[in-house]
Amino acid sequence: MARRITLKQHLEDAELRLQRAQRRLDRQREAVAMLEQADRDSAKAKRYLRILEKAFAIHVEDRERLAKPLARPPR
Repeated sequence: MARRITLKQHLEDAELRLQRAQRRLDRQREAVAMLEQADRDSAKAKRYLRILEKAFAIHVEDRERLAKPLARPPR
């Protein structure tokens, strides 16, 4: 039972990280769009966006990994 509670806490933390990562992604996408709209160099901003997208995918995998054992009924 204690393990399940710990998993729930880790899952909650993972959800928070995922929400923060989503906000960073949204802001970076806006920055890229603004640079492109202003006909400015967006190469660095796009590279950073790709890094954020990869980090986001890792956060999603982490959340799914933590959620899987919690989807099963406790023993």
